[in-house]
Amino acid sequence: MKKQIVLSLLSVILFASCGNNKADQPTETNDSSTILYSWEATLNDSTGRLEVVKREGLSPDSLSVQAVIDFLNRKNQFVQIQYSKTSGDTVFVGIPEATYLTQQMGSSGPTVFFAEAVYNLTEIPGIRFVNFDFEEGDHASPGVFDRNTFKDQ
Repeated sequence: MKKQIVLSLLSVILFASCGNNKADQPTETNDSSTILYSWEATLNDSTGRLEVVKREGLSPDSLSVQAVIDFLNRKNQFVQIQYSKTSGDTVFVGIPEATYLTQQMGSSGPTVFFAEAVYNLTEIPGIRFVNFDFEEGDHASPGVFDRNTFKDQ
């Protein structure tokens, strides 16, 4: 009798562990906390040139402007982007406190920041340009950027 109970119990446990567990499967979500960047900008130490590399992330059609901005803001705690509007193929954003960007990141830091922001935001279908609005400083100026802005830098 004990053997039957033990075997029955083991069978139930085995059956339960082989079931379809949805918690183990990735789910598609628009939650901005799941956004992984698609593009990463760095300066090559040996050449001094800007390199923008595509990384694995969510597919572009599952991205939204606000989700990408939220991700960029988490990644760059000292430079916070605020979404203003989208008009045609351009996203308008502001940087209300740009002192760190314009005065403390050096001359190449803003280039890396803008490249990552532009490449990630223009990954969204229909977006080709990013218009940054902030107070100009020694190392960065507001303006409209696209991916071609960062060619040959």
